[in-house]
Amino acid sequence: MKKLYNILKIICILILMSPLALSWLPSEYFGNFLPSEIAASGFFTALFASFRELSITLVATMLFAMLISLILGYISVLWMRLGRAFANILNAVQSIPSILVALFCYAPVSGYLARHTNAASALMSLVVFVLAATVTTLPEAVRSIAIPLIDLYNRKYSLSFRSYGFTKMRILVVLMKTALMRNTFKRVAAGILLKTLVLDCSFGFIIQLGFGSYGTPAHLSPGALIAAHRDALFEGGNPLLFWIPSIMLISISIAFLIMLNKKKGENA
Repeated sequence: MKKLYNILKIICILILMSPLALSWLPSEYFGNFLPSEIAASGFFTALFASFRELSITLVATMLFAMLISLILGYISVLWMRLGRAFANILNAVQSIPSILVALFCYAPVSGYLARHTNAASALMSLVVFVLAATVTTLPEAVRSIAIPLIDLYNRKYSLSFRSYGFTKMRILVVLMKTALMRNTFKRVAAGILLKTLVLDCSFGFIIQLGFGSYGTPAHLSPGALIAAHRDALFEGGNPLLFWIPSIMLISISIAFLIMLNKKKGENA
């Protein structure tokens, strides 16, 4: 029964995350399901482009942040003094709102983004945002890896490794492969995805508000698309332009929340 429940949960997660996969299909496939004025407006082209960008951002940030988190978490336990130094730095980073971290990261390259072509600006914007999102996710990710790892190391059964002459480095490598740590890595990855999604949409929404009706930011985001069509909720507008990307984002967010809660339950 539990196995069936887990299968249904996985299917539910895949369905909720389907907007990310569907965005890679040609937008023309979905034109027949929408009113003609929306299909002809180019809205779906912009919608699919923003969710393709979001999927790239999520995958790139998750991989980059997980790699750094694993390295820092391992080093923090291997050399405790260095770990405390990392903790102080990460705590300082965590005290800064993530949206400000993103804005600070963009400040040095704002001139580059303004002077270069759309393609070059979009690539640079993506790289800068992935770096900014990685910075904002590191404090909790490193802490979530280091705490259970040091707990495993201090348990009595790790004495058996020491009795056989295992070095601390080798013991930690073995502990990294345990079921508890594998579940921890999955939970950390889900948390990174959810935080990156929130930051991406918040940042895109704020930047688009700054552009007003005069353009779009180099960093494509569903949040920017929602901000660009916020007037669709007023009289004379088409609310679908606002609610379609909003519902898609809500669906993806729920999928990440289910993944996060599932991993927490497994570790309980």
